[in-house]
Amino acid sequence: MRKFLLSLVALSALVVAPALHATPITGQFSVTGASVQDTGTQLIFVPNSINVGAAGTITGSFTSLLTAGEAGTITSPINYAAYTPGSASLVFGSGSTLLTFTLNSITEVTSGAFGNFTGTGLITSAVAGFDPTAATLLFSTQANGDVTFSATAVATPSAVPEPSTLLLLSTGLIGAAGVLKRRLS
Repeated sequence: MRKFLLSLVALSALVVAPALHATPITGQFSVTGASVQDTGTQLIFVPNSINVGAAGTITGSFTSLLTAGEAGTITSPINYAAYTPGSASLVFGSGSTLLTFTLNSITEVTSGAFGNFTGTGLITSAVAGFDPTAATLLFSTQANGDVTFSATAVATPSAVPEPSTLLLLSTGLIGAAGVLKRRLS
């Protein structure tokens, strides 16, 4: 009986431990680029290369994931009239330092001389220790045609239970199971 309970405690510690190390990406950074063509239904980046903004625009986890002026790309034009989730991404770095913001949606907030857009998506990092995190992209163009743009990516992690709370809960459940087993025997 004791061996069974000890095995159960050890197994639960192994299963719960990896879940306790969830680290969402936090903060924000700005994005700069040469120009974008707003066709009225699609944003076409000319060229498709972008950069991380100045050091003062990088906050939170991004300070260890990005460097000011780091080169990146936008993987494809963004069709905001009928956007296909995941069809465009902002990509910075490569290999073990890769940071990707995949857009799940983008909507035009206003139209006219200024094009303002809000996109939502998921930021992932190849750097160990960070979980994929929900994020928002705030994007604006200054006029129709071939124009400059500015953008800010903001990571908005969802609430994650404290590791100690999860550990306390699992320990309590294991103890309750042991007491129940003893009473039934």
